Amino acid sequence: MAESRRRSFAAILDELCLRPAGRPDPFTNTELARVVNALGGDITDGYISHLRKGHRDNPTLQTVQDLAAALGVSPAVFVGGRRARLDEEDPRRSFSAKLRHLFTAIYPPERGPYTPEDVAAAVNADGRYGTISASHIRDLLNPGPGSLPNPRLRHIMGLADHFGLADDHGPQAAYFLDDRLAATVDAELADLMALRDAGVVEFVTRVAAHAPAWSPQLRRQAVRAITQAMESGDARWVFPLKGERLSTE
Repeated sequence: MAESRRRSFAAILDELCLRPAGRPDPFTNTELARVVNALGGDITDGYISHLRKGHRDNPTLQTVQDLAAALGVSPAVFVGGRRARLDEEDPRRSFSAKLRHLFTAIYPPERGPYTPEDVAAAVNADGRYGTISASHIRDLLNPGPGSLPNPRLRHIMGLADHFGLADDHGPQAAYFLDDRLAATVDAELADLMALRDAGVVEFVTRVAAHAPAWSPQLRRQAVRAITQAMESGDARWVFPLKGERLSTE
């Protein structure tokens, strides 16, 4: 499975401690805890030991960000993203803002946006990401005044997986931890939303549903019709689909 090729949180953390950026000596658990706490975090050397050994493997978002700051790396490195830390690494967009954007941008063309219940059911059914409740997803989407969302790593991975943020190695949860990557993904999503608003996504979905039953001649006819419409800008064309006529109007 592709998922098995992604390195574990424990392996990544242990390597970062053994070969830290910007210093010749490895970090001991005690030293790393001291740096995290000096930067305003809250962690014990015992918990770091459990994380490095894989005895605990589901830290919170805040813990991931605190460890990354202490180690001088991007928090995205813990989920397979970039290692280099930017000068202004702290996310400018909150986890909640990114998650709300995914709810708005990504859903099947034949239905409206997902509800928190839909997403919770899908994440829970997968079995790899633990369980998450719809109410918790609502809290992540709209945290109370003065509070920050602090999801656990497996939930972050599950949400990324549900919304199709993936690469060859599994869920691309770095979207939530890397503003540079998020900006790239959001630009692609903006194009997708524009196509959906123009009816293109629904049209392509309908074509894909019928295409397997088409004859070679009808396939060629469809390609010509679509190509001519795209080149001319004329949206009044039609072509037959199983005896029907499908129009872009």
